[in-house]
Parts: sequence; structure tokens; C-alpha cells
Amino acid sequence: MRPVIPTAAITVPVDPSKEADWLEAASYNAFFSSMSGAQLSALMMAAILVMLSYEHVPAGVLLVWSSLAMVDVVWRSTVRKHYERLVRGHSMEEQLNYARKQEPLWVFNGMFWGLTPLGLFSYLPATDALIAWLPVIAGGIGRTSYLAPHLRSARIYLVVFAACLALSVAVELVVGLYDPLGPRRWWMPVALVLYVLLLARLIRVHHARHAQVIDLLYQNQLLIQSLREQTRAARSGAEFRTRFLAGAAHDLKQPISALGIYAEWLGSEPRLVEELAPKILQATQAINSLFDSLFDLAKLDVDHLQLNLRPLNVGALLKDLLVQYRPLAVQKGLVLRARSIDAVILTDSIILRRILGNLISNAIRYTSHGGVLLGVRRCQGSLLFEVWDTGMGIAADQHAHIFGEFYKVPQGGTEDGFGLGLSLVRRLAALMDYPITLRSRLAKGTVFRLQVPLSEPAPESQRLTGSTDHGGARSGASASGT
Repeated sequence: MRPVIPTAAITVPVDPSKEADWLEAASYNAFFSSMSGAQLSALMMAAILVMLSYEHVPAGVLLVWSSLAMVDVVWRSTVRKHYERLVRGHSMEEQLNYARKQEPLWVFNGMFWGLTPLGLFSYLPATDALIAWLPVIAGGIGRTSYLAPHLRSARIYLVVFAACLALSVAVELVVGLYDPLGPRRWWMPVALVLYVLLLARLIRVHHARHAQVIDLLYQNQLLIQSLREQTRAARSGAEFRTRFLAGAAHDLKQPISALGIYAEWLGSEPRLVEELAPKILQATQAINSLFDSLFDLAKLDVDHLQLNLRPLNVGALLKDLLVQYRPLAVQKGLVLRARSIDAVILTDSIILRRILGNLISNAIRYTSHGGVLLGVRRCQGSLLFEVWDTGMGIAADQHAHIFGEFYKVPQGGTEDGFGLGLSLVRRLAALMDYPITLRSRLAKGTVFRLQVPLSEPAPESQRLTGSTDHGGARSGASASGT
């Protein structure tokens, strides 16, 4: 028997975590797909038996047997049609749950055909009884063949069918149905054993063939799904490159245009140099910041960013960050403070500075009053670096988007941001395997937390790093409730 390709299984999405369920659903699809042909064969076998029996079997017995035969056919037809509807419009779990509940059908089918010789053949002459065995034998071979894709169902049928056949043969031998055959009647039990062994062999062979086809189909589905995902990723990458270039061009245009205007003013009004010099410096810094971000992203995309892990003193790190970013805070009328602890971590200092620096500059950019606090504390064998601000906050529905390239929080903030800072933070943190989280409340503030493993124990003493002549930043950030 040629394996039936379970085309219905193709509609079920491939999930590697549910491979066993997918393969089982495909095996059910295979034998349900071939069941309609088996039903036609069953009707033909039943018709042959009725023709052989109607002159010898009492009408009542033949009517009961024919009714049970119709119940078997109608039951199988109903199950098959309902399963096909499930395949078209329901989940794989629903298909499996329904198919697994149909085991009583295979039990009934095995009992009906296994007890048919006992119910009908005892009324037939010995020669006719032997002829009547042929439809039963052929039907058993056909049913084990189409049930073979699902091994459990095939085995249930075979066990019940073989047991009922054995009972039928034993009773017929006891009542002397085959006595006219003489000593040859004792070949019946031997033939029955050989027949059951043949059915078991057929089940193993057909199941192995179907399993190979189904496994190949599964692997093909995995390949097709992988190709679809790669195609989507390629399209997404093309769309991202388009947005990337458009965003970069847009963000570069403003500071470059400003530089051109300032240069033109200086050419015509040299006395404005003191007024324009800070603005030229600001525009230059904006361009450099964008190029730094673009270069970092490019390095991450091509995996050229190499880690250089070395011991780093946390206190010295925070002091350097204060020196670097305090002028930006003072320029906006904000207070930047840091609370540190004595600790040493093993990290790439350049990458960690880049992460924390982006978080600090982002906090300053989106804070118009109050201040920014950079804090460090121990937490379960790690250090938590926290950047608090008293800014406008981030709405909950924006949390999933703020780490994307060229994404800017829509509520406000300054116009000098490029939407790359938090994207770099996310990717650099992932490169270092540092979990990063955030909490925020609108109009209250935001806190970003970066978890860094603690490489060695340090004293419990804490010290305040930075200027102590301002009190607003820490109290304001802590009061934000984030």
C-alpha cells in the first residue's frame, strides 16, 4: 500500500516545541484521508457476506448483523467528516483531542468483524463458511493498512480483532462446524496465528513507511517556515535600512544646516564670534554624537565589536561620568548627582560607560526641572546601576518601543535627540548579557536599571560622589515613585 500524504496536516503551523503533537496529528490525517476508500470496501465485503448467508442464516440474525454493519459504516463516516471540519477550522490541539477520543470506534470495528464468523458462519455449510472467510480476511488486511499511520489505533484494532477471531474459531471447532473437513480442520488455528502475525507485520511495515513520509513532510514544513521567516526578516531589514537612512539624513540635516548658517553669519559679522561659537560647538557635538551612534550600530550589525573585560572600580566610573555629563545638566538648570559604593566589577569599561552615558544623556534630554541621579546598589550577587530622573515620564504603551532605532517618545523632549541612544543601550546590554529594565510614571519621572554581575566582594561602606551643594536631584528622583 502506497503511503498517503497527509495534505491536511500542511495547514497546521510547525512548532518545534510541539513536534510530537504535529507528527501525531499528521498520522491521524493520513488514515482519516484514506478512510473513505476503506468504507466503500467494507460495504462491498458486507454485501458479499449477505449474498453468501441469506439462504442459510435466519432472517432476524442477518438483519441484526446487517444493522451493525451499517452502524459501523455510518459511525466511521461521521467521525471522518467531523475530523475534516476540525482540520479546516480548528487548532491542532482540538484535532488531537477529538481523534484520541475515537478509540471506541476501532474497538467496535474489531469486535464486529472478529465476531462475524461466530454470528454468521455457524449457519453455513463448511465449504461456504470457508469462502465467507475471504471477505473477513481481506477486510482485516485493509483496515490494518489504513490504520497503520497511527500505531496506537492500529494496535488497538488488531488486538481486539485477533481476540474475537480466536474466540470465533474456537467456538466453531467446538460445535463441529468444520468436522466435514476431517483432520484438516485443525489447520484453522494455525492459519489464524499466521494471519495475525501477517497483520502485525503489515502494521509495522506500513507504519514505518508513513512515518518516513510524515517526518519528511515535517522537515519540509520546517524548511518552508524558516524560509518564510528569513524572507520576512530580509524585508524587515530592507525597510529598516530605508528608515535608517531617512532618519539619519533628517537628523543630520538640522545641525549641518545650522553650521552653514553660523558660518555665513561669521563671514558677514565677525564680531558675533563669541555669541556663535557655543552654538557651533553644540551643532558639532550633535553631529559627532550621531556619527558615534551610527558607527556603534554598524559594529554591532557586523559583529566587529570585541569585548575587553577588565576589573573596573565603580566609584571611579561614576566620578568620571559626573565630570563628563554635569555640564550638560548645568546648561539645562538641572542637578546631576551620583551615589556610589566601593566595589569592583569585571566588565568592558568602554561599553559600560557607553550604556550609562546614553542613559544619563537621555535622562537630561527629557528632564526640564529637578535633576538626575545615578545610583548603584547591591542586589543578589549583582550591582544595580540606576539612572533616575524627574522628567516627563514614559507612558506604559511606549515601553516596548523606546528601545527601537530612531524612536522618540512622542510626549515631548528636546529636538536634538536622534532616537538611537536607547537602541544602543539595549543592544550593548544584550552584548554584555546585562538585563535592563525600566519603571516610569507620567509627569513624575523614570528609572532605568542595569544589572551587572559583581566580580568580587567589597566593603559595605557607601559614599556620596559628586557635589553636595544641591539637594533637588536625589529627593526629586526618589519622590517620583518610579
